[in-house]
Amino acid sequence: MSAARTALANSLKALGRGLSPRSTWEAAGALSVLAATLALVLAEYAGLAFLLRLAGRGFAELPSLVPSYLLERLLAGALSGTAVLLLLGSLTTAVSTLFLSEELLLRRTLPIPHARLLVRQTAVTVALASGPAILLALPAVVLAARHAPSGIVGAGALAAAFLFVALLAGTAGSALALGVVALFPPKRARLLAAFLSTAGLAAALLGVRGARPERLLDPSAALDLLLRLGTSPVEAPGANPLALAARAATGGLAGETSGLLLSLALLASALVLLVVLSTLLAPLHLRLLRRSREESAATAGRRGRRLAVSETAELVRAELRTLLRDVSTPAQLGTLAAVFVLDLVNLKVLPTGDTASRDVVHGLQAGLGLFLVSALSLRFAYPAVSTDGRAALLLRTLPHSPVRHLLARWAVRAVPALLAALLLAIASAVVLGATGFPLAAALAAAVVGGLSIPGLQLGLGALFPRYDAPNPISVALGPGGLFAMALSTLLGVVPVLFVSEGLRSLLEALLGVRLDARLLLAGWCAVAAALAVGAMSAAAGRLPKADLPAS
Repeated sequence: MSAARTALANSLKALGRGLSPRSTWEAAGALSVLAATLALVLAEYAGLAFLLRLAGRGFAELPSLVPSYLLERLLAGALSGTAVLLLLGSLTTAVSTLFLSEELLLRRTLPIPHARLLVRQTAVTVALASGPAILLALPAVVLAARHAPSGIVGAGALAAAFLFVALLAGTAGSALALGVVALFPPKRARLLAAFLSTAGLAAALLGVRGARPERLLDPSAALDLLLRLGTSPVEAPGANPLALAARAATGGLAGETSGLLLSLALLASALVLLVVLSTLLAPLHLRLLRRSREESAATAGRRGRRLAVSETAELVRAELRTLLRDVSTPAQLGTLAAVFVLDLVNLKVLPTGDTASRDVVHGLQAGLGLFLVSALSLRFAYPAVSTDGRAALLLRTLPHSPVRHLLARWAVRAVPALLAALLLAIASAVVLGATGFPLAAALAAAVVGGLSIPGLQLGLGALFPRYDAPNPISVALGPGGLFAMALSTLLGVVPVLFVSEGLRSLLEALLGVRLDARLLLAGWCAVAAALAVGAMSAAAGRLPKADLPAS
């Protein structure tokens, strides 16, 4: 067997071992994720089927509409949006797979041409970046197979057009990654790529929101737009590959064999582009890879020693380095900024004279702020102990207190969460004109929640650490992480009631019980603090006894 086939067989075996659960908890977590994924796919299929039936009735009511015009424009928009998202996602993924992959370093020792290795890593980049998008496109392909005049032709054309876009975007993202690494070291390039990806996504979201899509809720405006899009012919695609893919998929869904052939031709051209471009860029990639390794070794050799100020200062500094070096940190910050601005833009369109609406929205804003804190804590606080990995063996031998280390972890993650919650609460109060007890309650919820939720997530993650997890995301998506997220979400729901008088009155009417806002606030603060302190205390007692990784 050749070296390439041997490497492929070993990769498949390693993938099989990685997918096999090693404990009951891990099996339960895998089953829960599989069930949630299946539910998402089925829900998407049901929604698309409903829209298809609705479109059929609409075409019957408006015979002037040309279905192919609307379908081609819809597919062009969907494929263009997919291409942009996959390009941004593959840029970050490519930096990791092409320069920071330990598997690539091991494969370089095998008698395999470097051009073939680069082709493989580029293909891996495309697969990793487009995996979720392929899952979301699957219901549309199944629906095309069931309802197109020719199931094979329709499903094949749609699937080939989507795979063409995925390959094109992934190949372009990999080529851009080489340019970024040529300017910056790989680790910094990965952070920059993650920030650029998130900034691009945030700009797209803000652009869509700035177009005021709520205006389409006006029936006359929506009908006018529908008639303009459904009666005017679509321009010729020319040399635009995305427009060509949309035209090919539209023809295939109409039962035309030429549409399937054009989609397959585009897919084949994308495969050829991936192979040819990877072969041409292989010498550049090899030079950049060697340079990055040499620079990393030189930097490690120049790293000097310094005296520690104190144990607490060193623990805090180490946690800050861990947090800032995480590739997801700039992405999460960009996402948080986008959600923050998008939320404020939505608040601006509310009627300023409607006091009841402002009261309800102010309560929902309090819950939204804590939900964002819960999501960030799930990503950064819950896996904090598990990310020690094999370093947990070294930490166990050091003469430091687990309680002090837990407090350092909590401080590093609680301060940003507190600032984010307070910033959103203050901005919401300014826009909505909140005063008096609702303002004080919202600020109290932001302070207590911003400090308690990271402590709760950190404590629960330390109670059941997974030192052998491949990455922090797999830790957060485990059974313990899902439980921590559910508990944090419940904590984020209660402030909605004591901040908003309208929502509290509605619940009182449903339950037939009088709810005092001040008592509710005091009780919630006590429960949130008790949960955080209890989880941290239990974790401090559990950590010295927890099982450590064997290697």
